[in-house]
Amino acid sequence: MCSHQKGDLDAAIVAYRGIIDRAPEIADPWHLLGVALHQKGEPKLARQLIETAIGLNGAVADYHSNLGMVLLALRDEAAAEHSLRHAVRLAPNHAKALANLAGLLRGRGLFDEALDLARRAVAAAPNDPEAHNNLGNAWKDAMHPVAAVAAYDRALALDPAYALAHWNRALALLTLGDYAPGFDEFAWRWRWGGFPTRPRDYLAPVWTGQEIAGKTLFLYPEQGLGDAIHFVRYAALACARGATVVVEAPGGLAPLVARSGLADRVIVAGDDVPPFDLHAPFLDLPHLFETTLETIPATTPYLVADPALVSVMRVRSQGRGPMRVGLNWSGNPLSPVERFRNLPAAAMTPLAGLADIDWINLQKGPGGDALPRPAELGLIETGEGPLDETAALIATLDRVVTTDTAVAHLAGALGVPTLLMLHHAPDWRWLVDRSDSPWYPSLRLFRQENPGDWAPVVGAVAEALSKRV
Repeated sequence: MCSHQKGDLDAAIVAYRGIIDRAPEIADPWHLLGVALHQKGEPKLARQLIETAIGLNGAVADYHSNLGMVLLALRDEAAAEHSLRHAVRLAPNHAKALANLAGLLRGRGLFDEALDLARRAVAAAPNDPEAHNNLGNAWKDAMHPVAAVAAYDRALALDPAYALAHWNRALALLTLGDYAPGFDEFAWRWRWGGFPTRPRDYLAPVWTGQEIAGKTLFLYPEQGLGDAIHFVRYAALACARGATVVVEAPGGLAPLVARSGLADRVIVAGDDVPPFDLHAPFLDLPHLFETTLETIPATTPYLVADPALVSVMRVRSQGRGPMRVGLNWSGNPLSPVERFRNLPAAAMTPLAGLADIDWINLQKGPGGDALPRPAELGLIETGEGPLDETAALIATLDRVVTTDTAVAHLAGALGVPTLLMLHHAPDWRWLVDRSDSPWYPSLRLFRQENPGDWAPVVGAVAEALSKRV
């Protein structure tokens, strides 16, 4: 037990196995061995061991709570919810079970119940920073970012070095448009072990805002394609300060960035990096340039489609109507956040009632062909192709209708009028209670009022399009 508390999982595992060999009828060593193996990344074996403990003594809430987290790691959400609810029935004030169940329900879209559980967890463990962080997440998903910031503040008062709470606080502040402290807190992502990317390690120093005139500055993406499109605009600001700017871009985006003149040199991710004096990831740039709502570099278009490809895509997507509208309704199917962003095919049926519109399919990328689509729209298909072709296709359109995917960023960067459909608690960059975007002047935002209810959103989009046909 002491080894486990000190983080020496290997020694703890040996100790627990020794106890089990001597007294296999005792439940607790089976449970603790399962917990240790789960922490070692072996959830299948952990499940068997904790279920053995429950078989020996099913009245311990901790066993069911930890089994729930193992089942979540195994992506069995239904079984995980059952275990966590059972733990709460056994111990109504079990803070961990309450908080973990709240987290699971947030992922299922049950935001009101999740918020209630998160509040109960804080009441049960008022000095637990994780409980307050979890409450902040529940408030954020319920679209109450001010209350979320207050919860994160309490978590950080209890544990000032709590990296995840700092990161979550950054997202809540940015959602409120409080950019100076929000982008400052953004740097804590590198201290959170769960962040999906790691900071790059180069011999040259990281740029921290010092003078860059006459220096070679290397800028690079760290997250998805949408973020790369969004933040590559800052390369032009670095050039304006007198730096020689080298930009690394995802393969599909590199031709667009090179054509648009945002940097002195563009390389493709994975290529050899030329010598440089300083470096910075894209998402550090808003902080380094001290971005506020009033100083966002919002001049568009800042990406330029290939004119020759534009001509090709115009012919390839030729229809009969006087208005050409591109449609994109789903992002990366492997991303958990897409569960709320994606628009079901059936929800798009009202768009079919609009006359004189040619609907052009912008649903590209892996799995796009397999996605259900509304047959009534008669989508014009142009087939798969590189991002440069998609950009050229978008440049031929009168409007783009899309959910929150890379297509929204690409259309915005190209300056194409775009109707963006957002779920009830969207990404921080879309702010709150606004129908416009300070990042992309050509975007108009349509927001869910009730979680999961796309009908009013699609109806408002249809009305807006009908007035422009």
